[in-house]
Amino acid sequence: MSVKVKFIHQVKVKNEKTVLKAAKEAKLSIKAPCGGKGTCGKCIIKIVEGKVSEPTKAEIKLLGQQKIDEGYRLACEAVVVEDVSIKIVKE
Repeated sequence: MSVKVKFIHQVKVKNEKTVLKAAKEAKLSIKAPCGGKGTCGKCIIKIVEGKVSEPTKAEIKLLGQQKIDEGYRLACEAVVVEDVSIKIVKE
């Protein structure tokens, strides 16, 4: 039998920083094979609460509007603009 374990890690960052950079500062690992260039679509996160920047063209292309409407974003493209809670999606 398997069980889920939820880890919550909070970190303060300056505004205008991508979620990927904030995660690195918090020593959290988000898969980003393209190095944060917005080309691979692997650094998927879900915005649970709060606000990040508007979706970029790269996010719309790689995720599609439906996923974005559901709260999914790319950590390398989404910029923190206010307090936010984020789920790191492991695919």
